[in-house]
Amino acid sequence: MTYCRAVLSAALVFTTACVSVTTLDGKRLTAPSSEFRAYVEAVFREQNRVATDLAFALESAAEATYDEIETAERELIATCASLNEIATERRAGRELGRLRQAEAAESAPQCEQATRAAETVLEAARRQAADGD
Repeated sequence: MTYCRAVLSAALVFTTACVSVTTLDGKRLTAPSSEFRAYVEAVFREQNRVATDLAFALESAAEATYDEIETAERELIATCASLNEIATERRAGRELGRLRQAEAAESAPQCEQATRAAETVLEAARRQAADGD
């Protein structure tokens, strides 16, 4: 049993240590570097800001842009769910296991892409609203 725990622990450390992602800007980052942590945190903060902007945009959206904004919001929430899970658990004073943290961190580039796509939808809706006023 002790042997199995040791192997599992080693596997988790190895898995976490080998996590690497490529940002949308093409930069390769590997955990557990400070750059990697900063990137994941920046992606989380940016998607959080954009999610808030989407929620407010839905309240005042014109009928022509409502569906696009709602779709962007749904896609952003779904794509960034793993990063949000980390934040929720940390706020509650709990930690996810290393493997789950690694999986969540690996989803950061997809979250970054969804965030940029949502920002594009927001910008288009703002332009359309400005043109209609």
